[in-house]
Amino acid sequence: MLTSEILDMSISPLPMRSIVSSSSNSPEGTPNCEGAPPPSRTRKPIPRKGHTKSRRGCFNCKRRRIKCNEKHPECNHCIKAGLQCEYPANIIQSGHRTPTSPSPQEMVHLRSTPGAFTMSDMRLFHHFLITAYPHLPVGADKIWITVIPGFAHNYEYLIHSILALAASHLNAVSSANVAEEAISHRILAVKSLNEALSVPPKTRNERDARMAAALALAFQSSHLEDGLAEFLTMVRGCNLIAGDEGLKNPESVFHALSADGHLGTMRNRLAISPLPSVNRDDLEAAAMSLQEIELLNMTEWERTFWEIMVRTVEHAYNDPVAAYTTFVVLYNTPARWKHEEFQSFIDPSNAVAQILLAHFIAIQAILTPILAFERVGFQGVHAPTAMLGWIENIYRNIPEPLRPHVEFCRQVSRYPFQNMAGRRNDEIQYLE
Repeated sequence: MLTSEILDMSISPLPMRSIVSSSSNSPEGTPNCEGAPPPSRTRKPIPRKGHTKSRRGCFNCKRRRIKCNEKHPECNHCIKAGLQCEYPANIIQSGHRTPTSPSPQEMVHLRSTPGAFTMSDMRLFHHFLITAYPHLPVGADKIWITVIPGFAHNYEYLIHSILALAASHLNAVSSANVAEEAISHRILAVKSLNEALSVPPKTRNERDARMAAALALAFQSSHLEDGLAEFLTMVRGCNLIAGDEGLKNPESVFHALSADGHLGTMRNRLAISPLPSVNRDDLEAAAMSLQEIELLNMTEWERTFWEIMVRTVEHAYNDPVAAYTTFVVLYNTPARWKHEEFQSFIDPSNAVAQILLAHFIAIQAILTPILAFERVGFQGVHAPTAMLGWIENIYRNIPEPLRPHVEFCRQVSRYPFQNMAGRRNDEIQYLE
């Protein structure tokens, strides 16, 4: 069950602050006195029914001349109308609304209400549609900018996954400081996705929504400085979601990610394009480093991972199609492991697995002349990832006697690679 694979990042909700309504001013009735004269034939006006007047309502309700229920931070009318709810400054300062910026935990609580999204969230959603959506499936931009947004609002985990990726992407390509928003949305997305994965999907859209959320969270993980374990977990999640044969359905929006569709597209691209040249010195260094770590005390599944890396490097000399196909197998292999095996593999205290993962990241980097063909025709913006920085994290965390086994990977991490999706800066070619 995938639920146990996704990192549990839930937090306890914070209590909402209550608002006391103002008292009503109902008119008092006049008692009948015995012996009073009969009423006049002139009909007296019927007094208006008393009501509670909203004196502390938001600007939108005052402008629309409707009674505000004065809920904070957003009243019901603004939530229903999709308006940004704002209260007069004297109301905010009186203690009904905190005057300081909310903490990430408070941000999570405020956004946990379906439909309660801020203008900042809307800007992030726009950024996602224009520049930040994933480049996978290859050649299928329209999936992310037309199809998925059409049903994203129906699934809380999907909309928060989209906003989380957009915030991390925006942080990577600009000076915008939205890191807290990225983590806030990620926490909500992971918590909601865990809950959804506890039961089988009921519809094709629901299955596609789960795949989209896991894929967006995997891409976001690549922007996190300590995101290696989460990245691998989300990639495994994508494989497990796809493993129920749902993506083989031609009606699935992610049908292009099926083995035949994805590899078929890439084989065609690599076959009709000039042979991408992977730096042979890099390949020689990778082969030598892999040979040196062969004697490490690996488990059976770790050795399988090592063997696939060796074959990937061997193919990369002269056969880019075979190199890419084998590299995809490398990505998919951990999804076939048992839960205990996978958890051991991503455990930061497992030094042997960490060394293997450092080589995995380095090999992905030197294969970028091949991997760049995934992004041919991609209309989004390539954002720098944090993946090469994970190698230095591994180097610092493993025991000192084992650090020489990561030296090759550290040298690769110092290359000025262009977004881990092209050549080094002195070799960049546009592959349109």
